[in-house]
Amino acid sequence: MTCEIAVMNKRGVALAADSAVSIGDGHRVYHTAEKLFRLSNAPIAIMTYGCSEMMGVPWEIVINTYIEQFGPRRFSTVEQYAQDFLRFVEASEMLFPASAQEEWFLNIVESVWRANIREPWLKKLGGEKKPPSPKASSLLLLTVKAEAARFQKVPQIEHFGDDLGEKIFADYDEGLRKLEDTVYPDVDLTDEIREGLRLVAKLMHTRQWFHPNHFSGMVVAGYGDAEPFPSLYIYSVGTIVSSKLRWIKNDEAHVDRAHPVIVIPFAQTDMIDLFCNGIYPTLKDRLAEIISKSMQLQKATKSSKLESQIMANDIRKIIEREFQEKYTVPLIGAVEALSRYDLAKMAEALVSLTAFKARMSVEQQEAVGGPIDVAVISKGQGFAWVKRKSPIEHDNAVTGFLIS
Repeated sequence: MTCEIAVMNKRGVALAADSAVSIGDGHRVYHTAEKLFRLSNAPIAIMTYGCSEMMGVPWEIVINTYIEQFGPRRFSTVEQYAQDFLRFVEASEMLFPASAQEEWFLNIVESVWRANIREPWLKKLGGEKKPPSPKASSLLLLTVKAEAARFQKVPQIEHFGDDLGEKIFADYDEGLRKLEDTVYPDVDLTDEIREGLRLVAKLMHTRQWFHPNHFSGMVVAGYGDAEPFPSLYIYSVGTIVSSKLRWIKNDEAHVDRAHPVIVIPFAQTDMIDLFCNGIYPTLKDRLAEIISKSMQLQKATKSSKLESQIMANDIRKIIEREFQEKYTVPLIGAVEALSRYDLAKMAEALVSLTAFKARMSVEQQEAVGGPIDVAVISKGQGFAWVKRKSPIEHDNAVTGFLIS
């Protein structure tokens, strides 16, 4: 787990990221991760969260390799910067050669075939080892079809063409055949079963699904040359398959006259949501339920399930309106007036608050913390480090507040 935040107003954008990274099964946490990066001399920052590596390559190596070749280029919008970086990652054969792409493809396919197909199939058989039989093949086919149907409900990755699935089969046919026999050595794999397994492998790589162990979030924020106010784009990034990078754009945010303040937390967000909304997120829903049930008991009537749901929704709207008017709107007004210096202090404080809460929690491992990197970007001054845990690595990275 990690905690990062972007705080934006018309004067600039402040970004803050902790340094925690989980290794292996998550029981060991280090506080040395690099998650916030400056893009050369452009007024752009890249921030990562989730998996600290892409296909075995640390994100800091991927991003720093991109920065080294970026040069003096400039783009009109932040989105164009983001798209250029994604194209670089996709085309980088040095970092992600074809052999690595096949290895990661087969590893992910094997993981899903075992966890989502083989294990449920064995449970249907009663968990006993049985010789190949028509019943076993029939049950396996039904399980494969169910898994394919589940993936078919997931939206397709928009920038992938219809022919990618066939290219995947052409590139990795031999590996898939070996994997089929490795994962299912104890059953007769009919042509229909093999086709179903191939369909699952295709769908999991062409749909908006990412393996939880191989998923990274990416934030690109700052200014394009044609943008007077800051913008921010959020992406999910997976692996490269058949020379195609799997990514989707999750959201975007733009400061303008209608939206003068934007505060967006990433990864572990509960404490920041509490600060921004005036109430703990899960408590707000729970509070509506408690009040609704209390009112029903006072009326001593047997309300239908639909009536109870309507009452709870009405109460939730009243609660949200109250916090919006009494807390969120005044907070937005205060943040709108902050200088870049104060935006940076706010971003750092919110990440520190989340780290402190994680440190005091008895229910979860302390997976947020360590030194906090803070940077601000403005239209006139560009990118500036406010705090940096590794000042030796960069000539302009000096620990302490640098903004006047």
